Amino acid sequence: MDYIDLYLLHQPYGDVAGAWKAIEEAKEDGVLKSIGVSNMTPKIWKEFLPQASTIPAVNQVECNPFFQQKELKALLAEHDVKIEAYQPLGSGNAAMLSHPAVTKIAEKYGKNAGQIVLRFELQEGLIILPRSTNPERIAGNIDLFDFELTEEEMNTIRAMDTRKGKHDPEAPGIAEMLLANYKIHD
Repeated sequence: MDYIDLYLLHQPYGDVAGAWKAIEEAKEDGVLKSIGVSNMTPKIWKEFLPQASTIPAVNQVECNPFFQQKELKALLAEHDVKIEAYQPLGSGNAAMLSHPAVTKIAEKYGKNAGQIVLRFELQEGLIILPRSTNPERIAGNIDLFDFELTEEEMNTIRAMDTRKGKHDPEAPGIAEMLLANYKIHD
């Protein structure tokens, strides 16, 4: 292997500036084609950005119709940084996938709820990489390009935003809990 297409700094904890500098150097050396970050909230992003010589290409964060990350999306757009949606289907969130707005739109297009959610995210400009080992679901996750949601349908799904996700990178104790798994200071 000559290079890595995209390398992400997965968690914004510990020596983020030092880790990012090493990642930038690997990109300068041609080992990495693109570099990005994960789990950066608006607050963390604002603290991180002044330390970066290279603007990340993406920020991989939890993002789906129930947690649309509107503030973060607008902040990242100022620097042409894309959101890569982690858990674009909400980890199979039954409430989201059976939401009447989603099922009504799915019925109109002859699609399943997951396809409607993924199409919504594509039209919102998100990078989506749904995970599945089921061949039928994989095929369905690709079958998104023969229809387009109307602006009214997009607004209906936008209204589903609860502004709450499953993972809060700023939660008290989360950094300590995650870093405790590694002997980084020995």
